[in-house]
Amino acid sequence: MLRTPGPILVLSVLLLLLISPLPGPVSGEIVSGEQTPSGGFTWEKEGFRCIQVSGSPDQIGYQHGSLLSDLIPRSLSAYAHATERSYGLEWSQVRIMSVNYWIYVPEEMRQEMDGIVRGAAENGARNPLGDPVDRWDILALNAIWDIWWRTELPGNPWWWLPFDPNLPTYEPRTPHHCSAFVATGDATADGGFVLGQSLWMPYFLSPAHAVFIDIIPDRGNRIFMEVTAGMIWSGTEYYTNSAGLVVAETTLGTGPYRWFGVPSFVRLRKAIQYADSIDTFRDIMLEQTNGAYCGDYIIADAKTNEVAVLELGSYEWELKRTTNGFLASCNYPWDPEVAEEMGEVQGWDHGCYPRWVRLEQLRDRDYGNITVFHGMEYLGDHYDTVEEKENPCSHTLCGHVENASGYPHGSMDGKVTNRSMVSRMEIWARFGHSCGQPFIVADHASEHPEYAFDDLVDIIPRPYASFGPFSTMEVMAVDGGGEPVQGALVNVTSNIDGASFELMTDGSGRALFEYIPHSDYNISVKKDDGEGNLRWVQREDSSIEVIVRSANPGGILAGGGGVVVLVLIVLAVIGVVVFVLLRRSGH
Repeated sequence: MLRTPGPILVLSVLLLLLISPLPGPVSGEIVSGEQTPSGGFTWEKEGFRCIQVSGSPDQIGYQHGSLLSDLIPRSLSAYAHATERSYGLEWSQVRIMSVNYWIYVPEEMRQEMDGIVRGAAENGARNPLGDPVDRWDILALNAIWDIWWRTELPGNPWWWLPFDPNLPTYEPRTPHHCSAFVATGDATADGGFVLGQSLWMPYFLSPAHAVFIDIIPDRGNRIFMEVTAGMIWSGTEYYTNSAGLVVAETTLGTGPYRWFGVPSFVRLRKAIQYADSIDTFRDIMLEQTNGAYCGDYIIADAKTNEVAVLELGSYEWELKRTTNGFLASCNYPWDPEVAEEMGEVQGWDHGCYPRWVRLEQLRDRDYGNITVFHGMEYLGDHYDTVEEKENPCSHTLCGHVENASGYPHGSMDGKVTNRSMVSRMEIWARFGHSCGQPFIVADHASEHPEYAFDDLVDIIPRPYASFGPFSTMEVMAVDGGGEPVQGALVNVTSNIDGASFELMTDGSGRALFEYIPHSDYNISVKKDDGEGNLRWVQREDSSIEVIVRSANPGGILAGGGGVVVLVLIVLAVIGVVVFVLLRRSGH
C-alpha cells in the first residue's frame, strides 16, 4: 500500500490555506431605525430625527403625533415664548385667535391635524398651559405665522380686539429668517442646479425643528421636508416632492393683511403636495391668499433644470426664473413694488442687504464652478460686507444675531442639494450653526444675562450628512449558476456620506432592507471566497440581483499570478510523488 508521505501532507495543507479567503473588514457607519407599534418608522442621524408616515390623512397625522410626541410640546412652548415676547399674546389668546382659521382648512388637512392631536395626546404631550394637547393647540401651531402677520402692524390695526386696547407704536423691524440661493446652467460645475438654505430662528426652538418627515399620502405627491414637530407644513421652509420640485424660503416683512383669504400654511401644504411645476406652485400660492407670510420662495424643478424665486407680498408679487444663472434670497425684497407694499427700504439701509451683497460676491467668485460643497461654504460664511471683515453677526450668511444684539437667534441648520439628488428626493443637511460653531448656554448667559432664557439648550453642530425618504431594498444574492447564496453578508454603503447598512441573506438568498434612505449606494455581497459588487441609485422600492463570484480576495492566489503559483505547487506535488515512487521501485 502506498502511504502518503509527510511532505505531500504538508504541501496539501499549505495548498488549502493558500486558496482559502481571508475575512475583510466592512467600512462605514452601521445605522438602523425602528418601526413603531403606532405605525411609521423613526431613525436618528447626526442630530436629526427622521420619520416616515403613510396612509390616510388621519393615519399620517396619528403616526406623526405618536412619533414626535416628545418634541411637539417643545414646538408649542417655543412659539408661545416667541409670540408672548414679540406680540404680548399669551398662549390662551393665541388658541382663541386660531379658531377662525379652521373654516379654511380642507378636510384632509383637518383629519391630519386631528390625527396629530390624537397621537400626541395618547403619548402624554401637553401644551404650554399644562393641559393635554388638543385641536386648537395644533391649529394655532400651524397657523402661527398667519397669526403673527394678522397681529403685526400695519397689517391689521385692530388686531388687539378684544385683548388689549393699548396699541403699540409701530416700528418697522428687520426680519432675519434664513439665507438661501439657487444656481443653475452655466453657473454650476455640471450644469445642473444647486440649491441651499439655512433656517434662522430663536435658539429655544431647538431641537423641535430638527426633523425630516417622509410623507406618503393617499393623494398627490410624496413629500420629504424638514418639519417643526406638530406642523403639517414645514415651518422650517425646506421641501422636496416626488414631482421633482425642491422649495425653500426666506421670510420678508409684513404687508396689508387680507381678511377672508386662505392661510399661508394651507396654501403651502397644498402646493407641495399637488404642484408638479414652478407654474403650478406659483398658482396655488397666489390662489385666495390672505397676504400672510410674505417671502421669497426659491423653487427648482429637476425635470427641466429651471429655477425661480417667487417673491410673494400681500397683493404684489413677482416671479424671477432662469435656466442659466444665480438667484439670491436673504429676507431682502428685491422687487420694488413688493418692497413698497411692505414699507421696506432697499439698498444698504435695509438690514438684510449686506447678506445680499455677499451672495453676489460669492456668485461672481465661483460662477461656472458652483457645487453642493460651495453651497455648504456659502451657508457657513462669516464675511460681513458692512465691516468688510470676518465678523459672524446678523449681517453674515451664517446668522449669529446673538453676537450683534445678544438675542439668541440665528442659523440653526444648513441644507444643500442638487439636481441629481433631488431626482431621488435626497439632500445634504447639517444640524446646528451652518459654520459649525456651537452655541453654549452657560457662555451666552454669562455675556447676556438679560437673554438667559430657561428654555435654551446647548446646540452642538454635527457634520453634514445625507437624508432622504425611505423605501424597501431587496437584495438577491446568487452564484454564477443563478443559485441563491445563503448566509452572505450584504453591505449597502452610501456613496454620498458613507452611511452603511448590513444584513445576512436568508435561505432563499434574500436580504430585505425594509427602510433605507434614498441615495447613491455601493452594494457589496460576500460569502466565503465569493464576492459581488454593484452600484445602485435607490429612488423607490427595488429588487436587485447581485452575482457572487469566487474571487479569493484574501489569499496569495488571487488573480492571474495565483493561477501560476497554483500550477507550480501542483507540479511540485506530482514531482515529489514521482520521486518517492521511483525510489521505492529501486530506480
